Amino acid sequence: MAAALAQIKRPYSQFAPAYDQTIGWPTFWRTRRSFETLARRFDIRFRNAADLGCGTGLFARYLNQCWGVPVWAVDLSPDMLRIAADNCTNSGVQLLRQDMRCLRLPQPVELVTSNFDALNHLTGPDDLRKTFQRVADNLRPGGHFFFDLITPCFPLGRQTLFVRTIRAHRREVTQLIRWNPASRIISTTVEVRSSETPRPQRELHHERAYSFEEVGRWLMDAGFVIRGVYDEATLQPASGCPTRIIVIAERPV
Repeated sequence: MAAALAQIKRPYSQFAPAYDQTIGWPTFWRTRRSFETLARRFDIRFRNAADLGCGTGLFARYLNQCWGVPVWAVDLSPDMLRIAADNCTNSGVQLLRQDMRCLRLPQPVELVTSNFDALNHLTGPDDLRKTFQRVADNLRPGGHFFFDLITPCFPLGRQTLFVRTIRAHRREVTQLIRWNPASRIISTTVEVRSSETPRPQRELHHERAYSFEEVGRWLMDAGFVIRGVYDEATLQPASGCPTRIIVIAERPV
């Protein structure tokens, strides 16, 4: 048991180099489509932005290049930020290594985004509440907060164990996903294999699913007005029990 635990690396220390090829790009294209559709629907305009839990920087680079605004890309993982530095070379993206619970941007922004389940990595409700307050404090009045979340309607349902393998560009990523409906904790063991590593590298990730009812309360406690909640799969107003939601909130003028 001790030997097995010793092989578990910190989150993204092994996964970061394989992230874009296996998960990052497919997720990015879906997120870009969602953002553009809803930004048009709500006429969201901004002159600068911050992307929280930016990971490898794909969405931050998109905001800079396609919307022509300076972007602060915030993440806590040094391994992901190293990949982001390569992805965002010669761009208007500035990388910041920060804990989003203590977010402190160089200046207030007009848009904050957080995608790719980044907020679900905050496994304590108090942590998410603190983050909402820090986002509000770093947004200009009239600014928008655009983010996605996994909900307790997790697709495994009553199934508590799921395995999936993704292969791309001589890399193989296997995810062993454990779902605890009682605690709403998603524990994922990631195993990365490649031609460059003689043995598989493993790391452990924890996420928590949040309901919109609790998220809505915490957003309003932080001073936000909720403009819309959408089913990520359909981009229609959320109803029933969607697996993943997109929330658009505004800091009032």
